[in-house]
Amino acid sequence: MNEEEKIQAILNEANSLNLESLYESLDVILKAHGDIVQSIYETKPELGTGEVYIETLIIKLIYASKSALQLSLGSELSTLNHPEIRETIDRPSLYVLTRSIIETFLTLEYLFFNELSRDEQIFRYNLWRISGFMTRQNFSENLNPLFADKLYREKKEIEKLKTEIRKSPFYKTLKKQEWKLDRFGLPRILSWSNLILESKLKSNLFSKVYSLYSNYAHSEFISIIQINESKLGKYDPFNISTAITSLNKIRLINCVTIILLVNKFECAKEAYQKLDENLIFKIEFWNKFATE
Repeated sequence: MNEEEKIQAILNEANSLNLESLYESLDVILKAHGDIVQSIYETKPELGTGEVYIETLIIKLIYASKSALQLSLGSELSTLNHPEIRETIDRPSLYVLTRSIIETFLTLEYLFFNELSRDEQIFRYNLWRISGFMTRQNFSENLNPLFADKLYREKKEIEKLKTEIRKSPFYKTLKKQEWKLDRFGLPRILSWSNLILESKLKSNLFSKVYSLYSNYAHSEFISIIQINESKLGKYDPFNISTAITSLNKIRLINCVTIILLVNKFECAKEAYQKLDENLIFKIEFWNKFATE
């Protein structure tokens, strides 16, 4: 692209903060993201401990992003007594999905895309695994034999991992959180809000919206009064503006994740370089907007 084309592309992106343009932009970015993840699956690069879950977490991120995209188109609402169809934007569900997408990205950063030593990354990964295994132990009653056998193996794995963790030089970093390890696991040693502050993402773009979206996920009073005071219509200006905010955050996260993959895996870089030049420019534009 020459300089004139780049300037025009920047203007186009700056003007894409309307629902129709944003939908089209995010849709093509998600398709490109899917192709890049597929390149990892097909190429099967050598992976370190736990890194197989990079692909899984990103697939989760893409699925949730696609669902949010569909919600932004509006939903049909009718009842038995009022069969006429009303189109709405399910803003609460859109918020909850966006929150999940932010947390999935933060998990990727916390475990894999950071400046920690590999040993400390593995320490965090083992804590994360233990927490998942311990949660599944709660479903131990009235199970079929195959699942019961899996739980038994995982219970032994929990004890093995706890031993490894206690031998780790990073164990002392748990400090006052140590008790959580035995009671219900410790998936993260930092809160979500602190992970946002430490993230590549600009905290001023994500901290406040994450807090709001969390209130919706937990049905806190602020979310209920906002729903009570708002209109449901698909064409309501407030619903449109909040949908734009959510979709743009999702676009930013997907672009940053793509660049992280490109910098980590050669196969992802090769798949990325095959994309249309204009699309590459858009991805890099929004990556910089989100992180610099």
